[in-house]
Formats: sequence, structure tokens, C-alpha cells
Amino acid sequence: MPYWASEYWTGCLRGAFNDKGADGGMPSWFWPTAGAMLLVVAAANFSTNNAVVLAVQAYIAAFHAGAVFYHLILGHHPASGCAPAVFIVMAFIVTWMRTSVLVAILGTCGCTAVAFGLSKILVIPPEGDAGSTSQSHLLRQTIQ
Repeated sequence: MPYWASEYWTGCLRGAFNDKGADGGMPSWFWPTAGAMLLVVAAANFSTNNAVVLAVQAYIAAFHAGAVFYHLILGHHPASGCAPAVFIVMAFIVTWMRTSVLVAILGTCGCTAVAFGLSKILVIPPEGDAGSTSQSHLLRQTIQ
């Protein structure tokens, strides 16, 4: 069974990222869903249809920008955002090669804005952090 399908039961990624779910991290359904989506995206990236490839690049940019925000919200070292940032740059370059630099810049900025909004909804800050709004977090209220 692939890791993304078994994550719900094994908690391998959650353990590696010190993700505690409702006590600071992502909802338990996120990791298997993200893995399945990345599988589809990996296959769609080889499409001959330009619109499909550009949509895939938008997903890649948004997903990995979300990863940067995820690490920052959970209080991980700021350098932990460098690994996903590489994929944002790659998505930017592919978009630039298929369209123009202006479309690539605007698309990357738009995807980053979407990722920021989703990270504020999905990533539950750990309790006890100074300045944390975890008690009023939307998902924490619905989970409890």
C-alpha cells in the first residue's frame, strides 16, 4: 500500500513533521487526499494539452506554497520552507516557458494567495504558542 493511502493509519508523515492533527497540524484526512491528488498531478503533468499542464502547475505552486505556510504556522525552522519552495520555482519556470513571464508571476502570486488562505483554514496552530489563535480556529471547533 502506498504511503499516501496508509497515512491515515500509520501516521508516518505526521510523525516526521511532528503534526499532531487537532492539537497542531493538519486534519487527518488531508495527507491521504494530498497524496492521491499528487498522483493525479504527476500523471497529468505529461499531458500534451497546454491547459492541463498549466492547471497542474497552478496546483503544484499552490500546494507547495501551502507547505511553506504549514511549516511556518507549526513553528518549524524557517529553512524548512526551502524544500517546497524549489517546486514553486519549478512551477513558475514551466508556466513561464508555456506562456509569458507576466502570466507566470501573476499565476504564482495568485496561487500563493490561495495557499495562504487555505493554510489559515486547514493548519491548526499548536496550543500554547505565544499569540496563537488556536482556541478560535475553525477546524478545532468543528473537530471537538
